[in-house]
Amino acid sequence: MIKSDIVKIEFTKDNQKIEDILKAKGIKPVRWAVVSVDEKEMVLSVSFEY
Repeated sequence: MIKSDIVKIEFTKDNQKIEDILKAKGIKPVRWAVVSVDEKEMVLSVSFEY
């Protein structure tokens, strides 16, 4: 089943680092999109299998 959720992570411009952070949180993303960004944090909309 696919679930969508909002996830906050530290700011980075590196897509691979974003994927690695999500995987470290136990999230295997199907897709993700940046919702908002500030100097220290990014908010992502993430769809993943669970």
